[in-house]
Parts: sequence; structure tokens; C-alpha cells
Amino acid sequence: METLILKITLSSCLLIGFYYLFLEKERIFKFNRIYLLVALLFAYVIPFIPFDSTFIAKGQSNLIIGEPVQDFQQINIIKDAGIDWIKFLLVFYVAVSIFFLIKFIYSIVKIKFLKGEKRNYRNQNILIIDKNYAPFSFLDTIYFSRKHLVNDQIDERIFLHEKCHIVERHSADILFLEFLKIFSWFNPALFFFKKAMITNHEFLADEYVLQNNYDISNYQHLILNEIKISQSSNLTHQFDFNNTKKRFIMMTSKNSRFTWLKKFTLLPVLAILFVLFTKKANAQTETSAIAEPTPLQNEQQDIAMPIVETNATAAEKEFIEVSKKIREEFELKKDTIKKKQDVATPVPPSQAKFTGILPQFPDGINAFRTLIQTNFDTSVVKDQKGVIKTVIYTKIDENGRMTDVLAEGPNETFNKEAERVVKLISIDHVWKPATEDGQPVNYRFTLPLTMQFQ
Repeated sequence: METLILKITLSSCLLIGFYYLFLEKERIFKFNRIYLLVALLFAYVIPFIPFDSTFIAKGQSNLIIGEPVQDFQQINIIKDAGIDWIKFLLVFYVAVSIFFLIKFIYSIVKIKFLKGEKRNYRNQNILIIDKNYAPFSFLDTIYFSRKHLVNDQIDERIFLHEKCHIVERHSADILFLEFLKIFSWFNPALFFFKKAMITNHEFLADEYVLQNNYDISNYQHLILNEIKISQSSNLTHQFDFNNTKKRFIMMTSKNSRFTWLKKFTLLPVLAILFVLFTKKANAQTETSAIAEPTPLQNEQQDIAMPIVETNATAAEKEFIEVSKKIREEFELKKDTIKKKQDVATPVPPSQAKFTGILPQFPDGINAFRTLIQTNFDTSVVKDQKGVIKTVIYTKIDENGRMTDVLAEGPNETFNKEAERVVKLISIDHVWKPATEDGQPVNYRFTLPLTMQFQ
């Protein structure tokens, strides 16, 4: 979850930064509106899109990931009697989200319950209210204060400005952003997205008015007069806003010579973000497919998660048999494995039998084994002979994070590569933690690796 939040926040910050750096000052208002909406949607969707980033040729790897060993002497259960920070943060998150939800609903209700005289002016819904608000629009209605009427008539320039907001459905953009804020209020980029959207909407409305041959200086004078009676609302488009200076500049500015180049610069930016922030789904090799695992049982026994070789040759079958014997030998002679002297040993075991629910890797344990196989760089041990083996130990903490990664075996290079791969996987993947008595607990996970050389 932390990784997901980080990806959404970072990608949205980068995309809004690109807008302010390259696009904000260009007179490409419609393009900018599309960009802001697509960028926001892209930032929130991209972390969920699977992307195969690993390609391994047939027969390239001779690494076999063994079956996870459930040895109850490897389980370390730690219960925190202090503050449960996970629950505290969850309650805080829900409380703030509820606050923004209530605020969102209240803002809509407050506008919809405004009372006044309903009119239909040039096929447009108008509500004349007694409160001294600056003219604004929301959804399909324009709201005018009665004090803005001159001889009971509506200023045509103000009407055209607000009509543009309605015709182009600018309220929908703001509603979409405010909806995202309800469950992702922690994302600072949303503030800048909203500011950019509202500013760009005003650029579009100003352009719409001036296309009807109104004098720019008179129109600017009208805007300055409206600032004196400004009344703010989270969801509405008002006739005036704080970025008046930017609006005045945009009314007379022209596009730069590099506008088209800035548009095309967006393509490599999106491509880079796609590669960086998509959900990595590493491809399996053509020579092997991993069967669905049998659920772990709370007994000290082997777990039935065999590697199925669909097109195995005689040599490959022999290799599989050798790996099985190695695993059996490992189970019988765990104490003969060489201990690393410069790395802390695993946490002392608890003798109590684990009766809770075991940790679960996203998409199953075989997905974890596949990630190891596809990310393991076998070239680091290419000069070896015979069979080498190691055993990976890692703690899956109460938050589902893999920590204290340790690989033990006679070959230090093989050990370090195994540790590197597991640490790499731990960056983007979080387990569903083990639980006992309904509470998340730490769990010691063990996985043997073997590799054969001709």
C-alpha cells in the first residue's frame, strides 16, 4: 500500500510539474484542459497496470527455486503490546476521508439549496439570488446576484463567460478532482491540479468572450470591478479569481515558437513514467511453468508446490531429481550449512506451534518464486561447476514487508545474488502478513535455491 501511495503521489507531482514548466504559459487552453484530466487519471491508474519488464529466452536459466519450508522453529511471533500504529493511521485516514466527503456533499447541497428567482435567458438556466455573490456557474445553472443586474438586465459579457463554463462542462473537472481528494487527500499534487484547472477554465471562458468582439480593456475593467465583491466556493466557477494578472497577460499573449515541441515532449515523459510506475509483472521462461500451490498446512511437513516441466528433456528431469535430493538433504542436515560470520544470524526461534494464518504473497507463492527466477542474474556464478545451493531467510513483518533478508550457503556470490533479488522484490511487493488471534505477527520465511552446472 505504501508503494502504491508513493507511486500515485510521485507521478502526479511530476506530471503537474511538467504542466507548470512547459504548458501553463502557452495559449493552448483546450489541449491543456485535456492534459490536466488525462495526467490526473494517468497518475491514479498507472500503478495498477501490469507491465512485463523481464524477457528470458528459452532454456537460458538453470535455476530452480525449491519449495518453501515451513519449519515451526523458524517462526518468530512478536506481539506489540503498545500502540497499534497501523490501526491508528487507518482510523486517522478514514476520519479525514469522511471529513472531505462531508465537505464535498455540503458544498453541493449549499449551492443547490440557494433560493432565488429562476429565469431562462437565451435557453440558459439563470438563478437571481439576493445574496451579494460574484456571478458564478455550477453544472447547468448560472447564479447572479440581483445587485449585478443593470435595469434588471444581465451583462452580456458576464453571461458569455459563465455560459462557457456550462457548455464545456468545467464543473465536471472540479467534481472529479474533489472526488479524488476524498480518498487521496494526502496527495499534495491535487492542490496544484485544482489551481491549474480553475485557471485554465478561466482562460477558456475569457477567450470565449473575446471571440465575440468585445474590447479587451473594457472587459479587463469589468473583471477588476468584480474582484471587490468576490465570494469563494470550492466547486463553482466565479467570474473573478486570484490569478487576475495571469488572465490579463493571456488575453494579449501569443504562443511561443516551440509550442509544438512542448506537446511532443510529453510523449517520452509519459513513456518513462509508464515504465517506472506500472505494476511489474515479470514474464516466465518458456521452459517451465509453476503450478498453483497447495495451501500451507499448520504441520511440519513439505509443501506441495512442485515445479512442472512441460517440455523437460532427460537432462532437465535428472536436474529436477537432483534438486529434490538436495532439498531433502537440506531438511535432514540443516545444521551442516555454513554460517555467515559477518552477517547477523536469524532471530532466535519460538518453540510455540503457530496456529494462525500464514502470510500470503500477492497472486500466490508461485508468483514470488517466478519473480526470483526471472530477476536472478545467473551470470554471476557462470564459472561454477556441479551443484550450488543456498537458503533464503527473510522476516515478513506485521505490515507485510520483507526485512532481515539473509541467504546462507557455501557460495558467497550465490548468496549475495539471492539476497539482492529478494530485496529487489521487497521494494514493490507487500505480503498479506501472518495473523494469530486476529492480530498481524512477524513470520520467518525460508526458501531453498539450487543451481546445477554441466
